[in-house]
Amino acid sequence: MILVTSAYGNNGRKLIPRLADRGLDVRALNLSDKTDKLKELGAKEVIIGNALDSKILDYAMDDIESVFHVGPSFHPQEAEMGISMIDAASRGGVEHFVYDSVLHPQITELLQHKMKLRVEQHLINSNLNYTILQPMHYMQNIHIEDVYKQGVFIQASALETPLSFVDIDDKIEVAVKVLTEAGHYGATYELCCDDNLNAIEIARIMTRVMGKDIKAKLVPKEVIISGFQRAFPEYGDYPAKGFNALFDYYSKYGFIGNSNVLRMLLARNPTILEEYIEKEYKKILK
Repeated sequence: MILVTSAYGNNGRKLIPRLADRGLDVRALNLSDKTDKLKELGAKEVIIGNALDSKILDYAMDDIESVFHVGPSFHPQEAEMGISMIDAASRGGVEHFVYDSVLHPQITELLQHKMKLRVEQHLINSNLNYTILQPMHYMQNIHIEDVYKQGVFIQASALETPLSFVDIDDKIEVAVKVLTEAGHYGATYELCCDDNLNAIEIARIMTRVMGKDIKAKLVPKEVIISGFQRAFPEYGDYPAKGFNALFDYYSKYGFIGNSNVLRMLLARNPTILEEYIEKEYKKILK
């Protein structure tokens, strides 16, 4: 059986059906009660509980062969949750622990990267067989329908510095692969598509695909931060610190990666941003 944490998050909602379609038993661990929805996705069992509760975690690890763990970014206790999860997996005799981290966690100026680096280090030093996935931020964070309606692609970091992306569906394909195939123990995989684009270049691609003039626009960091804080008030002021550090870093340095590892794992070319934009634009036209 495979344990998927943050099971009703962006990753879990895509990963659980893929595993279930392969006939694999999935146990879902989620903080809020989404039992019915998780069962509809294909989870055989659902546990509701906090990743900092050792009793819940020990119960969740019973009869588990593999764990897929993704922590809640910008949560002030993300590292503690990941470390607790690793310790519980070790106590439970789990065979394989797959950790969903972030590209370039060694950039410790970025608070969420610093959190994930702590978890990676703890996992590497554990007695578990592990695989670490390091995805770039998802193309799906760009809401194409909103861009089309507004004619504007907004960004809270400098428009001129390049950023990389990955399609979450490509990342999930890799997650299924490492969870179901041999040969991935001890591996750390950077997951990034071919694109290293700045916002102005992205707006040009959107203009070409949509046949409508799309402008790149710099928005105040507070616009993004306030929206996140309204969605997760329980996180306190930590997300503001995290997002401020992130946008300042992106503005100064950009954030790019390399697609070779993802191409190897997929045995095909990774999805590029233009393909994602085309796919989402076609949905608008239906």
